[in-house]
Amino acid sequence: MTKSATQEATAKRKTYSAPALEKGLDILELLAGEADGLNISEITQRLNRSVGELFRMLVVLQQRGYVSLENGSDRYRLTLKIFGLAHRFPPVKRLTSISAPILQRLSYDIEQSCHLVIYYEGRGHVVVQQDSPSARVFSVRLGAEAPLLNTCSGHLLLSFADQNTRKQMLTRIPSQHHTDDEFDLEKVLAKVQSQGFESIQSAQAQGIQDVGYPVFDYRDQVIAALVVPFFEYFDGSRHTSIKEAHRYIKQAAMDISTSLGYEPG
Repeated sequence: MTKSATQEATAKRKTYSAPALEKGLDILELLAGEADGLNISEITQRLNRSVGELFRMLVVLQQRGYVSLENGSDRYRLTLKIFGLAHRFPPVKRLTSISAPILQRLSYDIEQSCHLVIYYEGRGHVVVQQDSPSARVFSVRLGAEAPLLNTCSGHLLLSFADQNTRKQMLTRIPSQHHTDDEFDLEKVLAKVQSQGFESIQSAQAQGIQDVGYPVFDYRDQVIAALVVPFFEYFDGSRHTSIKEAHRYIKQAAMDISTSLGYEPG
């Protein structure tokens, strides 16, 4: 193909368009940045399009499960369907396949449940979960959300993110995840980063001490938080103390990290 023919082919590729697809993608990209959702009037204004142009797009996206209307609300929100599709993507799939046997071993070593949390759109999400082999189990549901501001996993994901990424993460936190409790977040995150782990009382359950360590990828960036909701029996039948559990959890986080290509300094 001659140079002029190549340039002509490139120009044609650049001018190809699929208006319906572009409208749908515009809606998804817009809603991805709106944790509280938008009503159809706000969507049309933001995209500078008419209701007639976008109404059918929204109906189809809702039918296919990509957007949803909250009960009693006219606001459209992005669902986790795209997250689910991304979960099939090799890097995420690799994370879950690598971590699953390590978490299973960890749960048997310390007789506690454990889970792995990644960041997505202003929230943490549990992507791998392993129950304790014990007859008495406390665990977090696979797919559950973890608020960033008051959870062990959230503190880890924020603490070990670079400064620019952390700022973006904070701006995407849903309004309902903000609390009236006043605390110095920067001080909390600095402490977590300094000690290399987080250990706090669970914000969701009484008597649970959440212990977590960061998981890094080959780029030396935090990719997940490994968390154990640690609890003790009154009869003392658990053989592993929380101090001993720290050693196992730290090692498990490191095993996952090195399997992902992380090279500790």
